[in-house]
Amino acid sequence: MRILFNDILQYSDIDEHLKTPALSDITYITNPLIINLDKQRLINSIGIGNTDGTEFNIAFNDVINTEFNFTFTSNGLYVMKKAVSCNQIIINSNASFIGRIGAGIGCNIPTSIAKEPSFNSTNEPRYTLSGQVIAGIGGYNYKSISLDSRYKIDEFIMNEIKNGVITISKGYPFFIDLTVESYKIPFNKLYATDKNQLELSFESGVKKFLYSRRFIFEEKF
Repeated sequence: MRILFNDILQYSDIDEHLKTPALSDITYITNPLIINLDKQRLINSIGIGNTDGTEFNIAFNDVINTEFNFTFTSNGLYVMKKAVSCNQIIINSNASFIGRIGAGIGCNIPTSIAKEPSFNSTNEPRYTLSGQVIAGIGGYNYKSISLDSRYKIDEFIMNEIKNGVITISKGYPFFIDLTVESYKIPFNKLYATDKNQLELSFESGVKKFLYSRRFIFEEKF
């Protein structure tokens, strides 16, 4: 899986509603959407959440004017073939609104064979004495997944986590790409928080700078 721990657009001049964790805080956009970063930054992935758009063209003002094109399918992380270094991003899309945009280094964390996806609901149905069901109202459905990574979290990833702690500690959901795991699970993108996000602890048991962690992600909107 790949996770965006440090969303560098939090330090850009992008509209504030495109930075907030709630995807319902939408911003209506017109082409092109120009984002100026605070400094030269390294990017290998783009996170998109809650949009009516399908086609996205991302242009970077690096030395070779790199472009990244992708089709939006669901909220989550979209990974490029290679990283670019730039201080400005130009987005063209057929979208009229977007809830949140993220960018930065999508950290590659291989996971163990066992995967534990779930489909959940916050609805609270009631049952009568005769066995009839009274449907719950006001709830919502969401996905979750438990993934275990054994000694794959290296120093670079740890630094990305440390750099992103400002938003991680505030409960901001992560943009996640699960393409590698999708052969065993029914979805490949996710916008989710970790169940123990406010206490990100890791296990070490080898001599090298390598850590382990069980991630328990719950989808957010």
